[in-house]
Amino acid sequence: MIAVFVNPRSRSNRRDPTLAARLGDSVRGAGSIIATHTLEELDLAAQRLAAAPPWVIAVHGGDGTLHRVLTALLLAFGERPLPPLAILGGGTMNVVTSSLRIRFPAIPYLRDLSVLARSGRAPLTLPRRCLKVGDQFGFVFGNGVLANFLEEYYGGEHGYGPGRAVYLLGRLFCSSIIRGPFMRRVFRRFRGRVVVDGQALEFAELMAVGAGTVREVGLGFKLYHRADDDLDRFGVLAIHSGALALVADLWSVRFGRGIAPSRAFSAVASRLEIASEESGSPYTIDGDLYRAAGTLTITPGPRLAIVNPWRLQSVDAQVLGNGDGGRPGAALAAAPGPIENDVAR
Repeated sequence: MIAVFVNPRSRSNRRDPTLAARLGDSVRGAGSIIATHTLEELDLAAQRLAAAPPWVIAVHGGDGTLHRVLTALLLAFGERPLPPLAILGGGTMNVVTSSLRIRFPAIPYLRDLSVLARSGRAPLTLPRRCLKVGDQFGFVFGNGVLANFLEEYYGGEHGYGPGRAVYLLGRLFCSSIIRGPFMRRVFRRFRGRVVVDGQALEFAELMAVGAGTVREVGLGFKLYHRADDDLDRFGVLAIHSGALALVADLWSVRFGRGIAPSRAFSAVASRLEIASEESGSPYTIDGDLYRAAGTLTITPGPRLAIVNPWRLQSVDAQVLGNGDGGRPGAALAAAPGPIENDVAR
């Protein structure tokens, strides 16, 4: 069975109220839709799946939805591995699917999965660890400017999305030229102690501290450029320069080369400890905002088996033969596949 988590409040579901029903039609006879409205409902659904694990768990929604569902599932399953995880996207940024190059339209994805489920074959998967941040799980962590920007991003009167993100970046650039109040608010620095694998960083204050097991943070910017270096650890970034100095690194970050060492510390690590001097300082996990209470400890989470949607069609072809050229996902077969170092490992 395919268990499909759907966030009724995600951007795509708000825009198209019929989407959840069409997702359900895509797995008819091979799975079911789980639409939860509260964290309590989500926890109960995760516990039911832990008691009777499905063939594949699919998640439709944004990065925050994926983070919440993943946390509930991993807490419910305990030490047992999760079933293969199909990430359907459906949010604003979808940084995990973009980073792993596995973005794929949700309905054709589920139809392909359903065909494979009926055949009794296992899907091909990519290995990828998540992060464990305190008692929660996700793929991207950040504080300082990374969290401050999201507070502004979510604070708009007319909602949020890629358009608002671009608008804020432009506003931030203009404010930086005159060192205006918006720039000072967004670039409010983190003050505290940061320890990476037992070694304390020398900086008393930082623009941001971040960690990730995927490279992208949105809009194609690959801030955690070392996230793929070691799949059993995670990329760490501590930005210590001023705001205007980072303008020189924008294209480098966009193309995956990272921030210059003179402006940021970067490494791969197995443990990151962050103790803020400010009570309740903001931080983000996969786009969701939180407030720190005490020292935050970040370690690698469990290794997940993430379904590769681009390889489903090749497996389907073996099942269905050559007469399935009209299948909804068939036209996408020539699209680029996921990053090769993930497949190799």
